[in-house]
Amino acid sequence: MDLRTKKVNNVIILYLQGKLDVHVSADIEKEINKIIGQESECHMLLNLSSVEYMSSSGLRIFVATMRILKESKRKLKLCSMNNAVKKIFEVVELMDMFDIHETEEEALKSF
Repeated sequence: MDLRTKKVNNVIILYLQGKLDVHVSADIEKEINKIIGQESECHMLLNLSSVEYMSSSGLRIFVATMRILKESKRKLKLCSMNNAVKKIFEVVELMDMFDIHETEEEALKSF
């Protein structure tokens, strides 16, 4: 799993790439929490276009990240899900819990 970031105005975009499973989730969560702490005024956008696979541990990271950001009145949005990842969100009924956009551009405009 690879994680890159880009800042656009007051939004940190995280680009996740690879498989988000139990083997990497703890490291990814630590990195996300570090970014949240460093960018204390910024909202967060997770671009999932390059996520090949995601387990329940990956979903847990997203839920935890949303809660942390919400506590400080910041937003978490997701974009560019492939069909496999979208299916996981649908099966566990999390589509309504998150603000999900088709494209990064669309998501950025919505902040």
